[in-house]
Amino acid sequence: MTNIEGNPMVPMTRRYRTAKKIQAAAVRLAVQDGVANVTTEAIAREAGISTRTFFNYYPYKEAAMMGPPPDYPATASEEFIKGKGILIEDLDRLIAAHLSRFMDERDMLRHILILADTDPKLDALRNSTVLSRRAQMRDLLHRRCPEAKPAQIEILAAAIVAATNAATKAWARGEVEDFLATARENLSLIQSAAAMLGQRSD
Repeated sequence: MTNIEGNPMVPMTRRYRTAKKIQAAAVRLAVQDGVANVTTEAIAREAGISTRTFFNYYPYKEAAMMGPPPDYPATASEEFIKGKGILIEDLDRLIAAHLSRFMDERDMLRHILILADTDPKLDALRNSTVLSRRAQMRDLLHRRCPEAKPAQIEILAAAIVAATNAATKAWARGEVEDFLATARENLSLIQSAAAMLGQRSD
């Protein structure tokens, strides 16, 4: 299986497919009935599984709505860590592999953003997911660039995740049509944004 860039992607496991099936059911019900009115039993019914099986995947309904943790693909991550090319070019391949998995989930991502804006618990969980992704990126950068200062790694990881998160929101909301191109453009802004620090204000 390859992504739209022709890069190898890790095939979806049965567990991952089931987790995504549960997520889709949870989001459908939340859109239809409101987050507060959705129960784990209803989600399990909608997904065609038992309530016991639901809890094998998610601890509560909001977690199901957020879906499985969007970790960076394992194969692409290892290639990034071992890469010897220009960092931004190797990062481009990693981010393409990561984001390409969500190309068929635009409507669901839009619904999640809307639901999170109206439900504090779901919004907090979404923010926690972003922080978790930033920690993953920090680890990848540290392993790729072990000689870099920890503060540099922390700042760069935050900027990368902010860039891709902004692209995800813009794409999900219909503000842009090309998801990957928007992510690439945002990533390119990191360098120009840093250059602003040396500019004088007129």
